[in-house]
Amino acid sequence: MIRTLVVDDAGSVRRSLRLLLETTDDIRVAGEASNGVDAVRLARTLKPDVVLMDLRMPGGGGLDAISALSGPGVANPVPVLVFTTFHLDEYLYGAFERGAVGYLLKKNPGDIPAAIRAAVNASALQSPAVRERLIADYARSSGPAGAAPAESIAGLLTDRELEVVAALAEGLSNKQIAGRLNLGENTVKWHIGNMLDKTGTRDRTQLAIWAFQHGLNP
Repeated sequence: MIRTLVVDDAGSVRRSLRLLLETTDDIRVAGEASNGVDAVRLARTLKPDVVLMDLRMPGGGGLDAISALSGPGVANPVPVLVFTTFHLDEYLYGAFERGAVGYLLKKNPGDIPAAIRAAVNASALQSPAVRERLIADYARSSGPAGAAPAESIAGLLTDRELEVVAALAEGLSNKQIAGRLNLGENTVKWHIGNMLDKTGTRDRTQLAIWAFQHGLNP
C-alpha cells in the first residue's frame, strides 16, 4: 500500500484528493496538511511513501518543505510530487532544484494515481503537455554559461547511454525506452543509474535537465 501525505491549503482540495486516492486498490492517504511547516512535521511522524505538495500556501509554502523533505543532504528523503494550478509556475523551477521528483496540474486529477506510483518506483511523471517546455526553459535559465555541447561530452556517456538519456528527456518511461531501444527494463534502469553517477545528478528529472543543458534533447 502506498501511503501518501496530501498538502494543500484548501480543505475542499484535500477532501477531493482523499476521495480520489482511496478509490484505488493500492494508495491510501496517510495524512493531510494545510501548509509546508505542518507537512514537514507530519512527514517526519507518519513517514509516508510520497508527498503530494501544493506550492503556494499561506503559513508556510511548499518550497521550504521540499528542501526539508527531499533536498540535498536529507537523510531518507521522501519523494515529493508538486501539485500546481499553473502551467509554467516559476516556483516549479525552485521545486526541481530543491528535490521534487515531478509535478502535476490540478486540472488533471486523473493523472495523480499513476504519478504517485511512478514516484515510488523512481520514475517521476510530469504533465505531458508542459513537461518538455518546462524542462527546456529551466535548463536555459539555470544552466551555466557556455554549457558543453553534446559532442564535447560524448566520451562521458556510451552510445547506448546517449540513446537512453535522449529518450528519457523526451519523457518516455522505462518501459517505453526499453521498447524503443529493444532493451529489457532492468537494463534501462541500469543505464540510468550509471548516468546519474556519471553526471552527478540525483534523479530522472535532473538527468533530463542535464540532457537539455548539453544539447541532448530530442
